Amino acid sequence: MNITGITNTGHTLNYSNRPVPEIHVLDLLNVAVWAPNDGLREPWRFIFIGSGSTDIMVGLQEEAPAYLILVIKEERDAHKREEDFAAACCLVQNLYLLVQESNLHVRMTMNDWIYDRASAHRFGVHQEERIVAVLELGYPEQPIEPVTAAHSPDLNFELL
Repeated sequence: MNITGITNTGHTLNYSNRPVPEIHVLDLLNVAVWAPNDGLREPWRFIFIGSGSTDIMVGLQEEAPAYLILVIKEERDAHKREEDFAAACCLVQNLYLLVQESNLHVRMTMNDWIYDRASAHRFGVHQEERIVAVLELGYPEQPIEPVTAAHSPDLNFELL
């Protein structure tokens, strides 16, 4: 059985039957968390949904072999809250860079259900936390060619 998902560019992607090992995701996260903010807070927590448990995501997400829910503590201080959100987004970017080495595909989503407290609570998200994003994970049937500098747009800027 193969699973079909959607890539970040909107193209259909077929995932292989290969399960996404929790230990592999943990190894990647141990490097990706080097996304510090002021005070070197690490406000995040991860909820991994792997093989045999993905049915809980039906109707909420595109079908994928595994999911990683990124949760952050919801600070009372607005400045810290924004810093924590930005650091969590940097963590996701670090993860994107790391997964290219291991042929794992990751797609970050922010579907409407993540803002619903009842839906979030269903996944063990605490009252003082919020979901930043849900990462869909899987090994593609065919390798995805990484974007190279030759395919990147030219950026122009002026110094003031």
